[in-house]
Amino acid sequence: MGRVVVRCAEGHLFSTGAFPMQNLGPGRLGPGRLLRCPRCGRLRSAVPVDLGALSGEEIARAWRWDADALA
Repeated sequence: MGRVVVRCAEGHLFSTGAFPMQNLGPGRLGPGRLLRCPRCGRLRSAVPVDLGALSGEEIARAWRWDADALA
């Protein structure tokens, strides 16, 4: 599985390589998962982001913030 850009409940964009239980789909568990946001350091609900809806600058910034670095 590749890296995913997600947005936390506070609106911060970041990337993660681990998006737990993604294969179960939004119909079963909802789209959000609890991840520690590398921007604010808190455990937040995060949802995958459609890269087509972001600017190039937003995407580049999201790739720089890595949730896996906190693990």
